[in-house]
Amino acid sequence: MEPNTKPMSPAMQDDDNNAAIAILAMADYTSMKPEFEKTVAYQKAADGTETGIRPALATAQADYLLKQNALNDARDKMVALQWQQHEWVLGARDQVAAKFGKNSDQYAATGLKKKSEHKKGGPRGPRTAKSNGAGT
Repeated sequence: MEPNTKPMSPAMQDDDNNAAIAILAMADYTSMKPEFEKTVAYQKAADGTETGIRPALATAQADYLLKQNALNDARDKMVALQWQQHEWVLGARDQVAAKFGKNSDQYAATGLKKKSEHKKGGPRGPRTAKSNGAGT
C-alpha cells in the first residue's frame, strides 16, 4: 500500500482521535497483531518520556502549527514590503515625470510610454452604416 500524502480532513482526524481514546480506555483490549497493540499508539518509557504514535503526532502537529505561523508571518512581511516598494515606485515615477517630463528618456526608463509615443486621437469621419455595425 502506498503511503498517503494528503492531509486528513478535520472530521476524519476527530473521528480517529475519539476512536483512539475509546480503544486506549478499554481495559480488556488486546490485539492478535502486534502492530495494533496499545503500546504502539501510546506508551511511557521507564524514564517517563512518552513514545508512540499519539505523542509523536501531537509533537508533529505542534511543530507544523509553529512553522505555519512563522511562514504566515514571513508572507505578511513580504507582501507589506512589496506594497511599500510599489508605492515608492509610483511616487518616484511622478517625481521623474515632474523633473524630466513625460516625453523624456528617463520617464521611458521607468517602464512608461513617452507622451509622444501615445496614439494621437483625432477627429473621426462620419459614421457610415458599415462602420457602426448597422447592417448591409
